[in-house]
Amino acid sequence: MSTSPRILTVGTGAVGAIYSWRLAKSCEITAVCRSNFQNVLEKGFDINSAKFGQETFHPHKVVCTVSDSVTSVPFDYVLVTLKALPEVYNVADIISPAIKDENTAIVLIQNGLGVEEPIVERFPNNPIISIVAYIGTSQHEPGKITMLGNESLIVGKYLKAKRSSVKQQAKLVEYLKKGGVDVQEVDDIEKTRWQKLLWNASFSPICTLTGMNTNEVLENEEATKAVKALINEMVKVANAEGCDFDVEQQTETMIARTYATAKNYKPSMQLDKERGSPMEIEAILGNALKRAKTRGLSVPQLEMVHSICSAANQHIINMPKL
Repeated sequence: MSTSPRILTVGTGAVGAIYSWRLAKSCEITAVCRSNFQNVLEKGFDINSAKFGQETFHPHKVVCTVSDSVTSVPFDYVLVTLKALPEVYNVADIISPAIKDENTAIVLIQNGLGVEEPIVERFPNNPIISIVAYIGTSQHEPGKITMLGNESLIVGKYLKAKRSSVKQQAKLVEYLKKGGVDVQEVDDIEKTRWQKLLWNASFSPICTLTGMNTNEVLENEEATKAVKALINEMVKVANAEGCDFDVEQQTETMIARTYATAKNYKPSMQLDKERGSPMEIEAILGNALKRAKTRGLSVPQLEMVHSICSAANQHIINMPKL
C-alpha cells in the first residue's frame, strides 16, 4: 500500500491539471474529471508548459464523481480547483463524500472573495488552506492543457477558520516546491484575495460587458474611467475590511501590471460569457458588494456592474442546454 500523501483534485481542468501534475512528483493524485473524463482516463493530460516543459500526465486514478473516489482510506488533502459558482452549486456539497476524516485538509485554489465560508460552515473541524493562483493556463481540447509564462501561488491562513492548518499547510508547500511551483506564504489570505480582486472586479466586468480585451479597454477613455471608478470603490471596501491600500498607487499598479503582463488579454469572466458558460459573478463582485452593504458603504458603480453581470449570468444559467 502506498505511503505517499493522497490528494483528491476536484474540478481537474487547466489549473487543477497543472498543480496535480506538479504535486504528483511526491503525492498520489486522484483526479475528478467531468467533460474531459474519457480523454484523461484513456490518454492522460497532454500538457505543454512554458515553465515546466511538455509531458503526458497520468494521475494515479481518474474518476468522474467525488463519490467514485472514496475508499476506506481517507484523503490527506482535497484540492478544489472548481470555478467559484455559488449561483450554480455549493462546493461543500460536491466534496462532502470525500470528507470522511477531520484530518483531511481542504485546499481551495479559487478566484474571488468568501470562497472559504461554505467550507468552514460545513466542515468546521477540518483544516482549511486557502490559495490565490497567478497562472495563465487553458484547456483548449479535453485533456489538452497549455500553460503560458510563469506561475505563482500565494498560500495563507484563513483567519476565520475554526482549526489551525499550520502543519498541513507546511507539508503541502513542501510538496508543491518539490514540483517546482513558486510558492509564497502569507499570514492573512484575505488581504491577498482583496489585492487580486482590485484587478478582477474592475477589468473583468468591464471587458465582459464591453466585449473589449484589456488593451482595448485601456485605449478607450470611457472604459478606463469605469475601471478606475471600480478600483476606487473596491479599495474603499477593502480598507474598511482591514486592508491599507492607497487608491492612487493601486490604480497605477493595476494599469501598469495590465500593460506588462496582460496585454490583449480576455479575463476568464469574459471568456465564460463568450462560451455561454456561467460566470464567477458572486465570488468576484457579489461578496465584495455584500461586505460594502454590511458596513453601510456607498458603492454605486460596483452595485450597477454587479446587477448587470448578475442578470447576464442568470440568462446564461437559465438557457436550455442543447
